[in-house]
Amino acid sequence: MPELAKRYLFDPIDADLSEKMVFISGPRQVGKTTLALSLLGAKDHRHPAYLSWDDVRARPRIRSGEIPPGEPRVILDEIHKYARWRGLVKGLYDTREPGQSFMVTGSARLDVYRRGGDSLHGRYHPYRLHPLSLTEAGAGTDALEALLRFGGFPEPFLKGTERHWRRWQRERLDRIVRDDVRVL
Repeated sequence: MPELAKRYLFDPIDADLSEKMVFISGPRQVGKTTLALSLLGAKDHRHPAYLSWDDVRARPRIRSGEIPPGEPRVILDEIHKYARWRGLVKGLYDTREPGQSFMVTGSARLDVYRRGGDSLHGRYHPYRLHPLSLTEAGAGTDALEALLRFGGFPEPFLKGTERHWRRWQRERLDRIVRDDVRVL
């Protein structure tokens, strides 16, 4: 499996986390959670500062504002699926420990919600993560050929097989049509 370079947004987000919250949005499976975990210094989602709305065990803790103490960075993943997420995130940010920062990650729908009435004005910097660039994929002819063949989404690119790429494409298209288009 090829080794990917550091994602292009890593350094700007890392710098901005000392000032404000950071919202990371982008298409499904582009690597938002993986990027946030790398900024946290975590190997996987079991890190105590990773809180996902998709984890039913974490939802009560998130709703009650239970943030792991002593964690300098906290990830709130897919929090936009909670109807009152903006007020919750505002309260968490306004009452955070000194030096604590938040990364809010979500699908492309986070952009749509972000444009609505926003009680978070001045509290965050928005970022949109795109598929892999040639630099991130690893410079050279092999990386370029792999990007042209399998695209820039990390999973099919890293798998590097035609079978996996076709299945991934079918499932992604189905998910976009069934979920994203219907919801929007």
